[in-house]
Amino acid sequence: MGHILWLLLLLLWPVAARSESTCGSLELRQLADFHKLRNCSIVVGHVRIAHLQLPSDVNLAQLRSEITEISDYLMIYRCSGLLTLESIFPKLRLIRGRKQLFDQYALTVYENRNLRELGLLALLRIQDGYIRIESNPMLCFVQTVDWIYLLGNPATQHFSIKHNKSPNHCPVCGGLSADYSYRSNFTRHCWNTKAAQLRFEPPRTKDCPEKCGRNGCDAAGKCCEPSCITGCSIENCSLCGNYQRNGRCVEQCIASYELDKRLCISDRECRQLKLIPLTRGYRCVDHCPDNHKPVNDTHGLLQCQLECRGVFHVKRQADLEPLQDCVTLNGSLIIELVNIKEKIVSALEQTLGSIKEITGYLKVLHSAQLMSLTFLKNLDTIRGDQLIENKYALFVVNNYYMEHIWPANRQVAIQRGGICFHLNPRLCYEKILKLQPSLKSVRKISIADVSPNSNGERVICGDAVRTLDAQVEDINSTAVRIAVDFMKCEDMETLIGYSYHYMEAPQGNITMYDGRHGCGHDDWLMDVSPSRNRRHVISNLKPYTRYAYFVKTLTRTDYHMQVDAYSKILYFHTLASKPSPVSRLHGSSEHSTQIMVYWWPPRRPNGVISKYFVSFELHNLTKPEASNKNYSTFKACNSCDLDCVCNDLVAYDSGPQPEDESYYNKEQITYEDALPNLIYVSRKMKMKKEKFNKVKDFEDLIAGPKPVAAVESTSTIAPETALADNSSLASASNFSAIAEEASKNYELYRQFMEERMRQVQDTGIADFLISHPLPKCNDANASVSYQLEQKCIIAEEPKGASVPGTQNSYKLTNLQPDQYYRISVRACVDGVINGCSNPAEMILKTISVQVEQFMNGQ
Repeated sequence: MGHILWLLLLLLWPVAARSESTCGSLELRQLADFHKLRNCSIVVGHVRIAHLQLPSDVNLAQLRSEITEISDYLMIYRCSGLLTLESIFPKLRLIRGRKQLFDQYALTVYENRNLRELGLLALLRIQDGYIRIESNPMLCFVQTVDWIYLLGNPATQHFSIKHNKSPNHCPVCGGLSADYSYRSNFTRHCWNTKAAQLRFEPPRTKDCPEKCGRNGCDAAGKCCEPSCITGCSIENCSLCGNYQRNGRCVEQCIASYELDKRLCISDRECRQLKLIPLTRGYRCVDHCPDNHKPVNDTHGLLQCQLECRGVFHVKRQADLEPLQDCVTLNGSLIIELVNIKEKIVSALEQTLGSIKEITGYLKVLHSAQLMSLTFLKNLDTIRGDQLIENKYALFVVNNYYMEHIWPANRQVAIQRGGICFHLNPRLCYEKILKLQPSLKSVRKISIADVSPNSNGERVICGDAVRTLDAQVEDINSTAVRIAVDFMKCEDMETLIGYSYHYMEAPQGNITMYDGRHGCGHDDWLMDVSPSRNRRHVISNLKPYTRYAYFVKTLTRTDYHMQVDAYSKILYFHTLASKPSPVSRLHGSSEHSTQIMVYWWPPRRPNGVISKYFVSFELHNLTKPEASNKNYSTFKACNSCDLDCVCNDLVAYDSGPQPEDESYYNKEQITYEDALPNLIYVSRKMKMKKEKFNKVKDFEDLIAGPKPVAAVESTSTIAPETALADNSSLASASNFSAIAEEASKNYELYRQFMEERMRQVQDTGIADFLISHPLPKCNDANASVSYQLEQKCIIAEEPKGASVPGTQNSYKLTNLQPDQYYRISVRACVDGVINGCSNPAEMILKTISVQVEQFMNGQ
């Protein structure tokens, strides 16, 4: 009987869970908007209270809400007359942070001039996202909140609390009683003088494994699960941080449907709630999305069928939403991008990458941002049921930076209609002609439809585009040296230099047009070398990062000689290096002999953080210093990141800027090449010119040059005597010898020029050296002179307690009561000599024995 009851409760549980009233995002800007809060306990979205002016005689009962959860974020901005949030959110327990304000913040309280306290008395967890509470001049009881306890993942979530009322001018937790004595219910963490911060303490924290940290453990020594907010076990948890499935906390919904961004239910349970299970994205919704059509299946159940029908005109990123998850587009697609500053290329790849068929036409025009159509990576067919001008199924006109059409190794079948390509100055005519086999109803591409004059006239095309071989010669943590093969001697006349394109590629499988934006807002960085040297060093790279790169020649275009070369997409991985210090350091003492220390991982780990070293020492303060500063509160290191080398070059700012037009100025290059010839005179010009012999007749011409003496002697001989010899055979042999000598001389000259051009292209590795860390000395006690002579360094031994790299807290024990301690934390990377960061330090004081007894009610 008990099992039947349990099963019955399990079946009815989703209905009971749904009985909690839900509502969407709320925008509260005036007093009348607060009626939206009534009959709403769970907000599936965000709550924004902004530019609100509350009168002094407002009835606080009108502001009260029953909200217990907010799935996205809470924002309080520029509200005058608002003194506390206690009257608005007395039951708010959880802010999940699924979608965050500016993709960062889950709780934002900013520029509220009258706000005295936050008053979120029931708040237990901010699951994801940052916290920003700033510029509230009257706000107190912010430093008294244990924000570390509220964070779902203290290792990744940060909080910024500044420019509020000074804590020295604010009341303290518990306040003072009528006789000016502290109240008996004194606590260190509170929302105001009367309300202490709610804390669900684990069963125990003593004698627990180190990995449990402040989460504690149960009686069996098993660490409590942080995904459960109101208990230790993930089973039978009343409030889960992520999702809940059959009374159990889970990290994500697997083989189930997401409901209200907090529950995982089955298809049957979704139907019991009279909702629709949406197979795309596995969500349980109350109505079909915009690009879905409600239909009934064979059993009469309502389904949402994905429907992408009509003519979709994409001008900006917001226009892509109706095309989400479309596979077959029943209609036509027009792409006409109007905002060149919008980073829309990645959104096109994400949204349109699933389309396989377009039943109408595809039109791309006036989109300077596009360099290719490779974002349609799965497109197979353009049927052409509707045509442009009853003629064209593919219409590509006036796209200034377009260089490529379809993804590599993909041919899109155009079943009906033709193509129209005009005014695409960087799209080679030969690439367009390769679409001929894909046309099923057009025999031949005509010049009227595809112009060879307005397509590709600003780039080098055809056989003049060659393959360039590139390879990595040397690499360290922040730089790489790349070398390309030698250019031929005849190609050097138009060579200006090389451009090196690179981007972070953690997953690999990158193509030349992935994330490319014609106006520069893309993911590829560009490093230009206006030198014909085949070696180049790319610096300012991020340590321990995988990059993709390709190399392109920079050439000037002459009508008689047009050459360009590209390399393939290649990869390299920078080496690990010393990390930056831990980003923030916090701590507290709740026992007279213990201090709990917390930190955030380094912003730039520069490798895999293998361990942390935590050390401490007694710190003696002078009396004025001890009296003027309260070191028991959090004090983070202000100079921890001063040694950090930031390599955050933006792709848009890389490459040649407008002031670098001289890189491509042909007249400037011609001028610089001609100027030395005007100043310096070749030595050969000073040599005495040879005296040419006068040719008498044809026989004399083919006989070749003669010595001067011979010429003079022959001048006295009668013509009859000179022609009496058998001179034809002698002249033929001389001509062959001269031709052979000329051939040898030409080969010598060609080899000389080739060697000369190689010297121009390769000045040696010495001009492109990159630094490497010194090796470890064999002698651990080596002197400074020995290190300088042997060019090595001594490996230091970090001091302190070793903490695994996955742990971001540590408990210092066996300390002295009521004493100041200097605490430092260092992050370390394996595989790097002296690969530990500079220490991040703070000073904290242990509480006295009397305070500990008072807090424990003794």
